[in-house]
Amino acid sequence: MNAFRGSWRDGWFIVPYHVMFADIDVYGHVNNAVYFTYFEWGRTQLWFELTQWGGARDIGFIVARAECDFKKQLELEPIEIATRIGAMGTSSLEFLCEIRRSGGEVAATGRVVTVLFDWERNAKTAITDELRRKVAELQARTV
Repeated sequence: MNAFRGSWRDGWFIVPYHVMFADIDVYGHVNNAVYFTYFEWGRTQLWFELTQWGGARDIGFIVARAECDFKKQLELEPIEIATRIGAMGTSSLEFLCEIRRSGGEVAATGRVVTVLFDWERNAKTAITDELRRKVAELQARTV
């Protein structure tokens, strides 16, 4: 597994990242909107882990809801983007997110509800038993 893409730890898919200068606002900390971009990066990497690497057209979902609780400010520093799957409905998939500072301190938590989507048909699609099995199998990993 490419370390840049991420690895599994305690049921979370962890993607290493380093806050970039462009993420910082005039106050010297990460702007609140950027946290959603971090969630997106973690969610995308987890999706490719579940479905095999692809490209932008292989993102088989659309975002229906996104929320974030801010805990700590981030500056120019290394972080981890931790993502896991929460609830799964018929076609909806919940991504739970944490942004962690060095040492594991949680800077933000988030929840993003997505709906699986078939771009060819322009319609939502059901979660397959295979995807449910793969989620359970990967999230059971502890290392």
